Amino acid sequence: MEQTVFEGAISAREEFFYPDTARGPLPAGLRLAMPVNGRPGVQLLLAAGKSAVKAALESDSFTSEFFAMKAVPVEYNTGDGTQQGGAMVLAERPGEKPAYATRLAPFWVYDCLKPAPTGEIEPENGLAALYVCLCPKPGLAAGEHTAVLRLGEYRCTLRVRVYGTAIPQDAFPVTNWFSQEAICRFHGVEKGTPAFYDMVRRYARAMRRMHQTMFYIELDDACVAAREPYRFDFEYLCPMIESFFAEGMQRMELGTLLSRGFLPGGAPDMYTDSFKCAMAPELPIDSPEGYAVTVRFVQALAEFLTRHGWQDKVLFHIHDEPDIHFKDQHTLNARKRQYYLAVGILRKYLPGVRVIEAVSSAEFRGGVDIWVPGTPGYEENQAAFDGLAALGEEVWGYVCCGPEGNWLNRFLDFALLKGRLLFWGCAANRLGGFLHWGFNQFAPGMDPFRGTSCPNPTGIGTNFPCGDAFVVYPGTDGPWPGMRMEAARRGAEDAARRALLRGRNPAAHDALAARVFVNNHQYNDDPAVFEQVYEELLRALEKQEAGA
Repeated sequence: MEQTVFEGAISAREEFFYPDTARGPLPAGLRLAMPVNGRPGVQLLLAAGKSAVKAALESDSFTSEFFAMKAVPVEYNTGDGTQQGGAMVLAERPGEKPAYATRLAPFWVYDCLKPAPTGEIEPENGLAALYVCLCPKPGLAAGEHTAVLRLGEYRCTLRVRVYGTAIPQDAFPVTNWFSQEAICRFHGVEKGTPAFYDMVRRYARAMRRMHQTMFYIELDDACVAAREPYRFDFEYLCPMIESFFAEGMQRMELGTLLSRGFLPGGAPDMYTDSFKCAMAPELPIDSPEGYAVTVRFVQALAEFLTRHGWQDKVLFHIHDEPDIHFKDQHTLNARKRQYYLAVGILRKYLPGVRVIEAVSSAEFRGGVDIWVPGTPGYEENQAAFDGLAALGEEVWGYVCCGPEGNWLNRFLDFALLKGRLLFWGCAANRLGGFLHWGFNQFAPGMDPFRGTSCPNPTGIGTNFPCGDAFVVYPGTDGPWPGMRMEAARRGAEDAARRALLRGRNPAAHDALAARVFVNNHQYNDDPAVFEQVYEELLRALEKQEAGA
């Protein structure tokens, strides 16, 4: 009897699928490699009719998480600059695809993952799009395992090599900042209600999926209980903080103490030489009135944190990117004086608190404890940051709306693997963690199912690049993960695993890493090459641990 030939595409590599991804005869089998507690993923596009098709995974070794892949629009290509404030998206469509992009915009890409717990996948435009995570059963042993993946009548045997090495849990700190306003808007909940905190916990669980270990609450004037004189009350934060800690978060980030202030039109004063009080943005921090407000603010916050036993679980942002967007050295020097004043107030009333800050340079020595340079800033000032690390200070990494072009980032018109390679860069440069601003930072009026480029409220530069503001989607029942979130999850796991290898054999670690990562703008983003190097990492770790 002649075997049925199924048309489609299947991959276990870190790569995007598109509605027009080339389709051909689907294979009868696929090979994967994973650590004993890994969760590899498989994407599958299957030519189908109009009726729902059923997915199933048959295995004695694994359970499954099924998702229907949903395509989202990419309306612009990313620019090619390194600094924020420029042409972050190419509003004028270029004549040809930029060399650093996967496709010429506009186009659609499968990034959104809608949970499909029953395995039922509804075809769109004749295609059934499936993403499945293989979840190891407790006590899974190293060695060769199999699973049979079915989608409709199609059957694929997955041959899985499980290596005898485990991912250290939460060994590489990650933070992504979230928007409470977007949670309320998309899910129809009101701040402070049980429904709101239930949804917050769903978002916290999504963060934990990608190994996020801390959460950021940006303080606003809701904490201002009275003015003239100022009085502050933070008790309203308790349910929020408790929700995140209940989901396994280890630390919270709070901030800020300083504000740039605002221009007459309402946009932030990006180039100011006079930082203002965050809770009284009309008052310069170094004025007597501004000093008094800030002292009362920190005193009340310290009392609140200490009363609840959280004083040792907090990191603090004084002002995001204090050394970015300034016109001259006079401006930078003025900002440093004001920043150090705020740091002094904070440490006076919260002894032992650690200051974490996104920066581009090492200018604010003595004020920052956890330095988080953007990748261009790190590479430009690598000697200075490595010198700080040698002194025992922590240095992390971050990206946001920049850098662009050939630099690694996680935009929707970039290769999916670039978002994972960011973490290989952190490991290669011995950085201690990773920060990003955009977990679900959907600007008012933005709907990621209709447009993925976020409006830029700063007044400088074009829109933020497609996908920059988020890695999850506002689903009908909570946050739906994205493929870029999955790439970041595996990247954080890679960083933790690579630290294990580096600890015992630095030379072998560096040689292996160099095959895919030289620096943040020189790398190999071929998914097939990465797949080989990744398995060599697993093999080296298994051998290392067997001989331990």
